[in-house]
Amino acid sequence: MAPSWVDSQPWKIYLAKGKTLEKLKTLHLENSMAGKITASEWPPMHRINWDEFPRDNMAKLNLSRTAFLTKDELDSGWTKVQQNLYYAPAVFYLTIPKNSSNWSIYDLGSFSQTLLLAATDMGLGSMVAYEFVKYPDEIRQVLPIPEKEAIAVGIAVGYEAKNHINNFKSERLSLDKVLQIFD
Repeated sequence: MAPSWVDSQPWKIYLAKGKTLEKLKTLHLENSMAGKITASEWPPMHRINWDEFPRDNMAKLNLSRTAFLTKDELDSGWTKVQQNLYYAPAVFYLTIPKNSSNWSIYDLGSFSQTLLLAATDMGLGSMVAYEFVKYPDEIRQVLPIPEKEAIAVGIAVGYEAKNHINNFKSERLSLDKVLQIFD
């Protein structure tokens, strides 16, 4: 039910679970352990190149996550969790055509949020992370995603494990920091 530009609905959804996800996790762990350079189809921008406002928010997240996690979690746990794709029991891979307008990117964000809300409504935890999409070649080895589609977003879903890491909640900006009202 997510809205899209002129009802284009540009997204495609691929759900990996069971044996398929295990193959992806194995490839991902091998690539991570080997130090393979990331090659996501939407390359990330280094945080020093971001505008000051979001850059400051990212810095606050890193500080609060570091303060929250235990020494063991910081020393090995966080990296291990990432390398193992957060131990997710299922991962949605969302794509849009590589030949898309910026409006399609907006549409994909809207669809992603709708998917996250639907998962929450069903009692599932969910998580969007760059880690899921940083090696698109490994994904295409396992899933039949055509080259003409950009692998843009990875969303883990499942029942949250009782683990200290899962209790971390990032701080959200107060409304007065993002809203200006003019009468």
